[in-house]
Amino acid sequence: MIKDRLISIKEAVEKLKPDSTIGLSGFSYMNPPMALVREIIKKNIKGLRLVSGPTSGIETDILIGAGCVKEIITSCVAFEKIAGISPNFKKFSEKGKIKTWECDESIWHIALKAGIQNKPYLLWPGAVGTSIPELNKNIKEIKIKNKYYLKIPAIKLDLGIVHFGFADKSGNAGFKNLFLKRQFCEQEIAAASKETIVSVEEIVPEVKNPAINGSFVVEAEFGCHPGASNGYYIPDLAHYTEYVKLCKEDKFDKYLDKYVFGISHEEYLEKIGKKRLNQLKLKIPQIKNVHKK
Repeated sequence: MIKDRLISIKEAVEKLKPDSTIGLSGFSYMNPPMALVREIIKKNIKGLRLVSGPTSGIETDILIGAGCVKEIITSCVAFEKIAGISPNFKKFSEKGKIKTWECDESIWHIALKAGIQNKPYLLWPGAVGTSIPELNKNIKEIKIKNKYYLKIPAIKLDLGIVHFGFADKSGNAGFKNLFLKRQFCEQEIAAASKETIVSVEEIVPEVKNPAINGSFVVEAEFGCHPGASNGYYIPDLAHYTEYVKLCKEDKFDKYLDKYVFGISHEEYLEKIGKKRLNQLKLKIPQIKNVHKK
């Protein structure tokens, strides 16, 4: 008999310990596990070494602002046209309140692949000649047979926290209608983690050909908001704008009081409102059989 892997948001976050190295999905606006991130803040879990998506966003910035992060491993934290550099990441970095493990997107992927393959490091010819080894003392430039490489150390994760579109109760998860027809970091984070929690938009009877399996599953409709979820809804850019405005006015605590503390995920969605959430839903037309007989 296959064990039921369905758990609540609170039960999921209880698996996260202070000072852990965690992987967090999110690529710009796409697939940030925000329902779980907000619960981490409510639980006041500190000292996290955060391996967020190779180009991360609000899921990373809000944890930094809440004081949960001691080190960040990502190539950038940005909100695209809303904020070229996210506000809390910028503020905490400039004040030396967090440590940044400098890398580009490729190095981020190589470091996780080394961990997945259980190797101490992998060699990478990209970024040779750049200032990355100067900024990140864990990365060395070496020469082998007259060729130069960067020696990228492995990163292994205590816990992976990712968002997918759907899953079954056995812990198998998948996507539908992938943005740009690709996944960004979800499978790598899951593969590099000792244990994985996946939040999903819906629970289905069975997932055939899953992208990941064996995960603990949290059902959280609109669990990415204000981010986007592949095949379900687009990012809420008005909410991002509100977030950035409050941060720049030194009112980040006001944002947390309004949208994080003292409310459940369901109550959070009530604050956003059904009308607004419905506006964000993707209207994907159902294409009938167009093949000529």
